[in-house]
Amino acid sequence: MSRLPYPDVETLSDATRHTLHSMPVSLNILRMVSHLDEACPAMLQLGAKILTVQKLSPVLRELVILRVAQLSDAEYEWVQHEAFANDVGVTQAQIDALQKGERTGDCFTELEALVLAFADEVVQNVRPSDQVLAALREHLSDREVMEITAAIGFYMMMARFMEVSGVDVDAPGGLQIVQALNAKA
Repeated sequence: MSRLPYPDVETLSDATRHTLHSMPVSLNILRMVSHLDEACPAMLQLGAKILTVQKLSPVLRELVILRVAQLSDAEYEWVQHEAFANDVGVTQAQIDALQKGERTGDCFTELEALVLAFADEVVQNVRPSDQVLAALREHLSDREVMEITAAIGFYMMMARFMEVSGVDVDAPGGLQIVQALNAKA
């Protein structure tokens, strides 16, 4: 049972009600962040853009999101993004390693391990080391570095919403929302 109540959607602004009613599935996290009311649609739009229009490889993005979920002990985020990870080609060996807290090993390429090291440093220290940032920039554009940073920051925020509110874990459904958004684009 959640630590905070879910708001009555009918008491929210028209924009927030429209956003929530337009989703192909109702997820508890969307209901919970609707407490933000007028800010909710923009926040969900940002999340959708991170998942749909980045130049960054979807595999790298999902590895980073799973790492943030694991470091944040955010079960809801993990459950939802394991489905995304499977969909974009993250291997089961990689998922299993991340779930155990591992970010290096034979299942990760050099770039994937570097991206995961970058995620660790941003989550734990905010500012990554000059060495890790420089190594990442040898493989990725500055835009991709900033996209990884946006994904880390957004999913750290979402993990905190999930853990503060104790949002009830849903069956994976976020992928359906992103697929619907992509179909509209």
